[in-house]
Amino acid sequence: IIFFADYLFHHDASLTPTGFIQYDNVSYVAYARQYLDTPAISLFYNNPFNESGNYTPIYFQFQTAFFALLLASGMAPGLILIPFTILCTIVCFRIIIAIYDNLVPSGRYRVAGITLFAWGGGLLTIAGSILKLVNSSVDNIFFIDPAAGWWGLNLGRSLFFSCEAFYHLLFLGTILYVLKKNWLGTFVLVLIASISHPFTGIEILSIITAWILIERFLIQNREIPAWFIISILVLLSLHLFYYLYYLPTFPDHRSVSEQYALNWRLRFFNMIPAYGPVALIALIGIWKIGRTRFLSMPQHRLFLTWFIVAFLLANHEIFMTARQPIHFTRGYIWTSLFLLAIPGIHFILDRLRKYRYGLVATVIFFLLLFSDNFSWIYANAASKVTTTSTAYISKEQQDILNALNKHADAHSLLISRDDVISYMATVYTSTYSWYSHPYTTPFAKRKKAALDLFFEKGNIDSSWNGKRLFCLIDKLSNATSGLPESALLLETANYKLVELKIP
Repeated sequence: IIFFADYLFHHDASLTPTGFIQYDNVSYVAYARQYLDTPAISLFYNNPFNESGNYTPIYFQFQTAFFALLLASGMAPGLILIPFTILCTIVCFRIIIAIYDNLVPSGRYRVAGITLFAWGGGLLTIAGSILKLVNSSVDNIFFIDPAAGWWGLNLGRSLFFSCEAFYHLLFLGTILYVLKKNWLGTFVLVLIASISHPFTGIEILSIITAWILIERFLIQNREIPAWFIISILVLLSLHLFYYLYYLPTFPDHRSVSEQYALNWRLRFFNMIPAYGPVALIALIGIWKIGRTRFLSMPQHRLFLTWFIVAFLLANHEIFMTARQPIHFTRGYIWTSLFLLAIPGIHFILDRLRKYRYGLVATVIFFLLLFSDNFSWIYANAASKVTTTSTAYISKEQQDILNALNKHADAHSLLISRDDVISYMATVYTSTYSWYSHPYTTPFAKRKKAALDLFFEKGNIDSSWNGKRLFCLIDKLSNATSGLPESALLLETANYKLVELKIP
């Protein structure tokens, strides 16, 4: 609540919050808008970052369809994600409480344990602070926290990233149902996760598949019904078929997939401070209980399988082509280690209570594990935003988007070098943008080259023929002398919005 209140109210008076707190958030609602802008009713939608709607609808996500219903009801695009995130986070926290209560029915250290579960982390901030002190080139304490902390290597941080709260709800709900041996509930949540997100879907499917195979065929656990095993294997096969075979048969998706095949990965200097403390506590718990007894507990086998699979997925560049390995982190590795560490946490807290200054030591212990999340939230809340982005737009940008929405339709194409306007147009208008998101725009490299040729030499790309073309001209740029004749729709201090007249 503090984080979102700061986002909504702590900014320059000239800016308006859009509701999209992070760059990729815009695309979530842009996907939903495709349902409204397509004349034919379909369960699927096509990529809104194509240059037209003349593509086969091939995508579906559970939450995208829900967002589309909200848009159809008249809800403004910017009002969707924050309430959705808060609601999913509340449910997610309730699941966190239920998981802890299931694992520790005695209620031992309940408040402390649940709070650590939700908001604990590593020592990334402390390590970054030390690095900042000894290295003058390091300018902030989140230097070794990937994307300044936005990748969320622990659980609580991940929930800020809009749809991640929904994915975590499904993931942790699945774990809770496995612990309760509710096989139908487990399958339903895994199914929804599979049709909601490629990364979370394959992660939870891989974890559950590995676990049931170990339990049924190695441990000889007969409590897992055959129908559940078969259903999970079929769902895993369908997930892999859809993402690895069916979608790549379409050239526009294949282009996006290749553009997104990025080696965004964890390094040892990320992993050690992020996971080292909780991994060490897990080892303390294993030592205290004894390895044989520790592994004899079904929940520990589940969490260990979860950790191994999540860790391998987050480092898959070691044995295959990298496809954003870091996308498999999102707190999943840390959470599996924390659940393994609960006995170790209880042991540490028991020992600290016996010392003379045990209370002080306990406070320090908690502050260390809370340092990553609380310092990140404070840093984001303390800084006042003064520049435009997809999160905050100016009155001038609002006027441009309003004018574009008034004149353009789903058969229009926007030609613009302004990254914010091109991207936001996919949410606030029915028009398509020639080039916007650098990775989800199909054939981005070719389209960027065509965009530069147009503004620098007036060259018209052949694919623009037959479309209504709208062009946003930066008045400060001198690369507009060769543009074709146009009709002025709006002029602001820095821009001209025109409709091009192509012969």
